[in-house]
Amino acid sequence: MTHVTTELVSCRSDDGIDLAGALFLPDGKMSRTAIALFPGTGSEFYQPFFALICPVLAEAGYATLAMNRRDHGQFFGYYPLHDAAMDQGLGLDFLAARGAEQIVLGGHSYGTVTAPYYVAETDDPRVKALLLYAALGDLRRGSMLMAGGEAPYREMVRQAREKIAAGKGDEIYVNPPMVPGDMPLPHRYDIFLDKRGPESRAVPADLIRHVGDRPLLAIRDPADPFPATLPPAREQLEAANANLTYCLLEKRQPRTIRPSAHYFDGREAEIAALTLRWLAKLGLGPNYKKSIFR
Repeated sequence: MTHVTTELVSCRSDDGIDLAGALFLPDGKMSRTAIALFPGTGSEFYQPFFALICPVLAEAGYATLAMNRRDHGQFFGYYPLHDAAMDQGLGLDFLAARGAEQIVLGGHSYGTVTAPYYVAETDDPRVKALLLYAALGDLRRGSMLMAGGEAPYREMVRQAREKIAAGKGDEIYVNPPMVPGDMPLPHRYDIFLDKRGPESRAVPADLIRHVGDRPLLAIRDPADPFPATLPPAREQLEAANANLTYCLLEKRQPRTIRPSAHYFDGREAEIAALTLRWLAKLGLGPNYKKSIFR
């Protein structure tokens, strides 16, 4: 039986930001193929979904890193998409320095924006495949639904632009929660436009067009109420990249929509099994001899 060891790690960015994470190692060793996962809006590397799925992936032989970006947790509304997404390279550098030779890069929720963004920007040859858990289609559309429709969204955009034009783009205000009962998040006005505005690049359906021939796995629970995961997100993602495998989980009783479904509450083992079967089908084992990619 594989024994999983866990290490708390920290990586420092070039501009001095310390990013924490946890590394799960099979039998205390680095695998040739490693997995790097990054959290979503308002989340941390230790979110329950990661805390439950990462040890299972490690038990299967994959060294697995769960790590924060600079916009983790309460800092989501304070840092732009590009800077935060580039932080993921620190995690890849860390795994490579420990001996990983190829990496499966993934994220949950907003992490399904930053993972393909990073690859689209860098074409990092170490990244061989992408995992999109609770896959978003277009955060702009989700933000419009969050705002209550097109008219209130346009008003939010107008206010943000007005603040920026007045030199007050770094002022903080509070956005409504993505779904009722969820926590509202503070944002700077300029970061709202960067991540949620009409010209935002936080659009996985566009980003995955630019990840080369890398295979992608997207998974969603049908009970997930978060706006950017709702139809037509699946159709947009599938139309954007023929290398995408989209898995919509089977409905469970009761069939009520519930926020916890966004985090795969109670279905972590199922997600891990889907992930491992997909990696095996690709021939992307933890201790490969010859990569089938690139």
